[in-house]
Amino acid sequence: MGQSGEEAIALKIIIIGMIVIFLLSLSVIIFFILYQRRLLAQQKKHQKIESDYQKELLKTSIISQEEERSRIAKELHDDVGAMLTTTKLYFGQITPQLPAKELENITKKATGFLNDMIQSVRTISQDLRPVVLEKLGLIEAINSLTQMINESGNIKINFRNNLTQTIVKSKELDIYRIIQELITNTIKHAKATTIGIELKNENEALVIIYEDNGKGIDQEQLSHKKGLGLKNIESRLSVLSGSIHFLEKSKGMKVKIVCP
Repeated sequence: MGQSGEEAIALKIIIIGMIVIFLLSLSVIIFFILYQRRLLAQQKKHQKIESDYQKELLKTSIISQEEERSRIAKELHDDVGAMLTTTKLYFGQITPQLPAKELENITKKATGFLNDMIQSVRTISQDLRPVVLEKLGLIEAINSLTQMINESGNIKINFRNNLTQTIVKSKELDIYRIIQELITNTIKHAKATTIGIELKNENEALVIIYEDNGKGIDQEQLSHKKGLGLKNIESRLSVLSGSIHFLEKSKGMKVKIVCP
């Protein structure tokens, strides 16, 4: 009887142990399922955020391209188109009976308009793809850009090239446009008197340090509402798989751009 009672107790312990193990196993399975669902929900949320961000960058890129096209079309129409029309009028005055003196004056004026047209076309072409960048590379293009702005006398740019590695040719235009956009933003909005630009390498990556002594950027506004200029920069950085980081500065703005 005693042995039978011990066996019954042992059986109960085994049953209880099995029930506990079953419940623990069930708990682990439920926890795993819930964790997987939560992880999947987070992934979907992040994918949606990333998708929305990429759509915003694409939208910004399209807007930027359309604005650039509109600007070029306006310059062609207003400048080149007007000069072509005027030159045509001058050429229309040329007849076999025209006195030599008047013919000479008309020729001089028409030649002057043609020279102006050539200069306008060159300027538009320079905006589309800088000749210096195409022929001499990124560093000389930045030097040319900063020298031109320094000669205006309104703002002083200090450019330092500390690169130890060459830049891939296909990336030069995007990097040039990013720097150009930063300078344009400073000139338009920052009310700065000095700009510092440094190019260097860190761990096989290209790093751009850009700073000015202007009024700076409102961090709260930066996180909620970005201007077209910053969106253009982010759009180009997405092509380069790069990133932009806003650094703390007592006065003005300082950013670090990293391109792998």
